[in-house]
Amino acid sequence: MLDLKLLTTFREVAVRGSFSEAAAALDFTQPAVSQHISRLETALGTRVLERSARGVTLTPAGEVLVRHASALLESARRAEEAVRDAAGIGRAQVRVAAFNSAAAGLLPGATRELRKTRPDAELALQVMEDVPGIEALLAGRVDVALIVQSPLSPTAPRAGAEYLPICDDEMRVAVAADHPLATRASVTLEELRDEPWLITEVAGTCADSNVVLHAFRDAGYEPRVSFASEDYQALQGMAASGIGVALIPTLALVSSRSDVVVLPVRGRAPSRQVVAVARSGEENPLVDHMVEALRSAARALAGRPALAAVA
Repeated sequence: MLDLKLLTTFREVAVRGSFSEAAAALDFTQPAVSQHISRLETALGTRVLERSARGVTLTPAGEVLVRHASALLESARRAEEAVRDAAGIGRAQVRVAAFNSAAAGLLPGATRELRKTRPDAELALQVMEDVPGIEALLAGRVDVALIVQSPLSPTAPRAGAEYLPICDDEMRVAVAADHPLATRASVTLEELRDEPWLITEVAGTCADSNVVLHAFRDAGYEPRVSFASEDYQALQGMAASGIGVALIPTLALVSSRSDVVVLPVRGRAPSRQVVAVARSGEENPLVDHMVEALRSAARALAGRPALAAVA
């Protein structure tokens, strides 16, 4: 009989391709991880992992085992939940990994929507960026991972993951409350050609900056960047100071500053794609309800008017 604890360790090593990274994720020591794998291989009577200077790879037997590991561990988790629910000591739970602005802007509304269809369920949220979120999903530590993709440069899909679109998150322009454009109903990027810009990153390697830099190229100019930060609250603060204007996703504007005016972009506004990632082939109605709750919350946010300064 397979030991689920050993199987959990094996799956973590298989997903990460590293004993040390698996140990960090599981909060084990590396010798403990090695011991778990050794005990698993002894129980099975065959090697499931090959170690080399280049890392860890699966043997043919390991390829078979990893395909069954997620299903076995998920079945065990559901069995535990069902027993606890029958005993009245637990509730159905969906575990979600979400990047910062989705956790703050999308998950509160999605939680309310989820309660409408599944009042018996509760949400367990972990704030993670895209790659750690997908790794946690494939390792079975979360049920849904929210990630950002650029439609102009989509990331390569991961085996075992299903990608479900949630919404297009439009960028809006944030300016200081006393900026000459603050009284406008909307603005075009072309009108902001001579403004100093506050952007998320200048290299264009993340999905957000990829969208922003493509938007400038489409507008026909390279931005004059006066400040760059991955923290959208910092970008709002700098916009409020008057040192420049910023392009900020709608989800990151749910908690808007009173000294900042947010303007919609006229025409085709730049936008990033928010995607929910689930394990492919897994039947979990609660995950389906969570995905629909996320889509409903996104529609509600998209219908809100632009945020303006408070007098």
